[in-house]
Amino acid sequence: MNLDLRGDGRVALITGAASGLGRGVARVFAQAGYRVAVVDLDLEAGEGTALELRREGAEAEFFAADVADGSSVAAAFAAALGRWQRLDFAMNSAGVLGPQALVDEADDGDVARLLDVNLKGTFFVLKHAVRILKARGGGVVLTVASIAADAGNAFFPAYSASKAGVIAMTRCAARNAGRFNVRVNCLSPGSILETNLSNPLFAGGAPGPQERRQLALGLMAQIPIGRAALPEDVAKVALFLASPLARHVHGTVVTVDGGESLGLFQGRKSGDLRPAVPVWGPGRPRVAGGEEGRT
Repeated sequence: MNLDLRGDGRVALITGAASGLGRGVARVFAQAGYRVAVVDLDLEAGEGTALELRREGAEAEFFAADVADGSSVAAAFAAALGRWQRLDFAMNSAGVLGPQALVDEADDGDVARLLDVNLKGTFFVLKHAVRILKARGGGVVLTVASIAADAGNAFFPAYSASKAGVIAMTRCAARNAGRFNVRVNCLSPGSILETNLSNPLFAGGAPGPQERRQLALGLMAQIPIGRAALPEDVAKVALFLASPLARHVHGTVVTVDGGESLGLFQGRKSGDLRPAVPVWGPGRPRVAGGEEGRT
């Protein structure tokens, strides 16, 4: 029985790997012995991540790509394949949250860009990853959704809908890919610290220290284990799903949220559809659209 999580010699391509969750996944996979293709739109940060991994002894290269552009994604896959002549794992962690807005307030341009990145981006990565892995005889693909896909978030309706679409797309791909020994699964994280989404909230994006404290306390109250995830918490689950230990896990959604989704609708009056603790506090300050790993 093979109980080894290591990926010695295998190649992992990770989008959104310049920061946040994607960067955390790249680091964990590099530490496990994978050769890592760091893919991101941010040239400086992407090069920085690849350089950091190489300094730690890993084999890593940066490939620039905008996941919303199908030809750009195809070029990144081709470049990684040309570099190592193989691909074993691909994960699309690039995504955007978009500005906070109720459905009747949302800007059409913001919604279009969000759907381009979160939905079309996932489609393009799935398309090229599955095509290559089928030809190679097998491999693993991971997409990234969110617990907002199930619960919904009144202030981020397009984001919630896009992540529900990611889940549906993952299941569609899994229905066909499995017979070619390509496993396709979806991670559904809750709140993650140290990302471009959470950093503005807890490091100065909210109006003042007292409100930031209330934001943190409100978030912690929603998570039964008492803390939000770090990128490495989610990355280690991704490493498991990429390994032979998960060989019979296919077409499923794996929630990694410390139980946060259990408490999203606690303490309500009958008919009240609001979350028990508003994540963005009194006054609902508008938060600039962050990137989740572009997470």
